[in-house]
Amino acid sequence: MGTLIIVVTAVLAVFVLLGGAWFAVDSTLRVRRFARSTDLVPGRAGRAPAHWATADAPEAVEHRRIRYAIATVHENPTLRSTPVVSAALNRLDDEVFALDDRLIAAASDSGDPDALRRIGFAVDELESLAGRLAYASPQAAEPIIDAAIAYLRDPVERPGTDDDRDDD
Repeated sequence: MGTLIIVVTAVLAVFVLLGGAWFAVDSTLRVRRFARSTDLVPGRAGRAPAHWATADAPEAVEHRRIRYAIATVHENPTLRSTPVVSAALNRLDDEVFALDDRLIAAASDSGDPDALRRIGFAVDELESLAGRLAYASPQAAEPIIDAAIAYLRDPVERPGTDDDRDDD
């Protein structure tokens, strides 16, 4: 009887280790595939220069922040649960493309600091959107998405935001 328990435990341990290894490899491959792609929104290629995928320029970093923020939003299965929320997500995707187009234009305008700063506020909003939608019901998700879309169109500095704060 003791041997049976040891064998069952060993088999379970092997399955757990194999499952963990499979998860790690699969996750790494998916992240690398997305990082190398030109997709702005999952499944839709963006219009930014290809070298922005690895460049250190502020515009390139903002572009990657947009890509990863909207990819995180798309990971929420609730956003495809009803036609109304799915339509709101499609409107958000369109606005993300418009935001990225403004970023591309600002970068080609010799890095207009005010435009880049406002785009930074919009990217902050987009990054926080996934958290606000995490536990939202489908009925609550649509107004949250619509409010985010409105902010992305005309971003302003939020009260209490201080870029020069000292965190020492």
